[in-house]
Amino acid sequence: MNKFFLLTAIAIIIFSCAQKNESKESHSDSVTVKTDTVKICATNPNGSSELALLMRSMYSHLSAIRANAIAGGITGEYPDFIDSIYTATPTDSTMVDDEFPSRAKEYIAAVKDLYHRYPESQKQAFNTAVSKCESCHTHYCPGPLLKIRKLYIRF
Repeated sequence: MNKFFLLTAIAIIIFSCAQKNESKESHSDSVTVKTDTVKICATNPNGSSELALLMRSMYSHLSAIRANAIAGGITGEYPDFIDSIYTATPTDSTMVDDEFPSRAKEYIAAVKDLYHRYPESQKQAFNTAVSKCESCHTHYCPGPLLKIRKLYIRF
């Protein structure tokens, strides 16, 4: 009799904790993701505003050119998409104050400077651009600071 109750209890626990293998779709940031789990954790619980998406693109841009900065081989033109930082809608409008445009201007100037530097000074110019990201995020939105700080070039 005790074995019956024990087996029943184990079966109930297993069935109550089991995850369904039904395919669910999660729509986040205009991307459809199929998953085989019931529990889905949102990467961006507040959604992705224009400014958040832009800043992710800016991060990707810096990540992509980091190796070139280390080698002193950044070439090409300043990426104009960054200029939309002034008009991009933030996730929370109260987070953007009168100081934001001047911080954005400093970042844009640092990235433009990076594209006009001689190879031997590109590492320092790259770090200056990263420091502008860090400074702004320290003031407004500290969430991505750990990720941003990993961009710095150590020399």
